Amino acid sequence: MKKISIFGIFIALYSGFSVAGEVNFPEELLPLQVNDREIEHSFFNKVRTLDLSAGVYRIKVKYSDLFELDYDEHEVVDSKPFWVEVSITDDDYQVRLQPIDNVEQARAFAKSPKIWLQPEKGSKVVAKQVNAQTVVAPVPVVRESAPTPVKPSTQIKEKVEQVAPSAGKPDAVSMLEFWWQQATPEQRAAFLTTIDAQR
Repeated sequence: MKKISIFGIFIALYSGFSVAGEVNFPEELLPLQVNDREIEHSFFNKVRTLDLSAGVYRIKVKYSDLFELDYDEHEVVDSKPFWVEVSITDDDYQVRLQPIDNVEQARAFAKSPKIWLQPEKGSKVVAKQVNAQTVVAPVPVVRESAPTPVKPSTQIKEKVEQVAPSAGKPDAVSMLEFWWQQATPEQRAAFLTTIDAQR
């Protein structure tokens, strides 16, 4: 059973549209923009859930994952941001991708990413890849944290005032990424040695 927060109800009423369902992204995929609205992420709070009403959406996504190549060697595989178009109904969805078991598969996926949405009930929804030129130009950045309510693309031109949700609880992966970026090469090596010793 899906929990409905008071804040989510307030956003829906204030924005003039009802929130129909959630679109949940795995750790490897990061939503960057929905239609003409950019999603801003912080070091400590990555948006992984979007609240979307039924409609057609164009979503900008980026793939990023870390792989251990050897005892003390790691590689981060990133894709260029890519756009997909999805048509969703009143349901909750999980964004899916083919299982990636090694760095070679990750590199291949980053060059040609393919994702889809899996509803709680029913068959998967194809996420059709679209060209960046066919997507509406972005408007000024909106600072948000999960969940992020967005209007369907059929109503993009309507101006709707929205309230940005307050920052949520930081997740451990985001905190680790932040401190990893702050660490010196010596500190990173010491950290990896500690992790390997605990296996």
